[in-house]
Amino acid sequence: MSLSYWFEESRKQQDQERPRMESKEAAAAAQAEEDLLRDFERILHDDPLIDEVGFLHPTQFHSLLVDSTDKSTSQYFWCVDHKLAVSSSILPDLYRAARRAHSNATLNPSSSPSASDAALIMTHSKALLILCADLLTAWNSRKMVLSTNFNLSHLKDELRLCALILSYSPKNESTWSHRRWVIKNLAQHLQDMPELIDKESLLVKDMAEKSKMNYRAWRHRCWLIPYMKTKQVLDELNKSKKWAELHVADNCSFHYRRSLLLALLDGAANREDSLICQSEAYLMWKEELRWNETLIRRYQGRESLWNHRRFLSQWWVQHLLSCEETSLSNESLADLFLSQEIHLLSDCLGAPGDEFGETRVQVELAALYILWISEQDAAVKGKVEERLKSVGSLKEVLARACPEKSRLWTHLLHC
Repeated sequence: MSLSYWFEESRKQQDQERPRMESKEAAAAAQAEEDLLRDFERILHDDPLIDEVGFLHPTQFHSLLVDSTDKSTSQYFWCVDHKLAVSSSILPDLYRAARRAHSNATLNPSSSPSASDAALIMTHSKALLILCADLLTAWNSRKMVLSTNFNLSHLKDELRLCALILSYSPKNESTWSHRRWVIKNLAQHLQDMPELIDKESLLVKDMAEKSKMNYRAWRHRCWLIPYMKTKQVLDELNKSKKWAELHVADNCSFHYRRSLLLALLDGAANREDSLICQSEAYLMWKEELRWNETLIRRYQGRESLWNHRRFLSQWWVQHLLSCEETSLSNESLADLFLSQEIHLLSDCLGAPGDEFGETRVQVELAALYILWISEQDAAVKGKVEERLKSVGSLKEVLARACPEKSRLWTHLLHC
């Protein structure tokens, strides 16, 4: 036989063995991934009070293992004092295993899965969601299991899982949405919600500290307002005041205060609670205006403060000026209010300049605010023009505030 024949036979034999070798390698890789998932799920099961998760670079994780005195830590997982660290080197393998396991557990969808199937779904979906919280299929599978029968402890565990995910992904919309679903189910069975609402408010506060301008967290807090009693609304208004003072550039906190004020007004108007009457609600609104002016004078050039003032002023003009309980006429109240706003504008115009340009921004925001007020009502516009004589016409004020936008001011004033 020729040498070429032996080469050809050898090549055929290698071609026949290659699929078997690749199959063995794939099986070994899949088994390694399943082992990782098993270790991960065991850690989650053994310590249900884990409240923080971190995904560390292998070098950081190695340093953590070197410094650790806990012998129970593994090559890729570290869990001490309810804090879990995972080496980022295994995340692709771990995710594939979790995705595969969850898919297998939900192959036979049923509105009422058996106890063993439900346990598998909850175990695998928990691991999967910690790795990727945007998988709505995993969240929905948990809703399906939890909806079969009400279990208070399971729903509280669900709140704990959401808090765990939010600890490293505070702006994850899917997690906030699932948390609202859990609270809605709890509200249908629990008579007393104040304690839960207080815990939710503290959670949102923590998330807002970790992640600035966290609209999703603050929206969740606004969503809780209908579940609050009047006393809780008042407490939330007082507690959020200090936070807003320390974060004047974060419009989310002021939006939350606006929602609380509207809830108080609605409750007072409908006489749903005897803790606050309509006149007291009006006084609180007036106090909010004073407080807002103090912040505007203290922190120059903060658009969120001027936006908050627009909201307060709009309601004041539309509702407070028509209050029948006041001894002053509506016209006198309007004159007093507009005089105060023009005085605020005048102080902004006369403020000394600064190297950061905040005074210039403050003047522009104040001028835009006065323009906005003048557009609310024809009678108000005339009163504004009359009181602006001391500082110039509205057009002149706008031109002084921002000369490069003079054509825009002209267009807006003639619309």
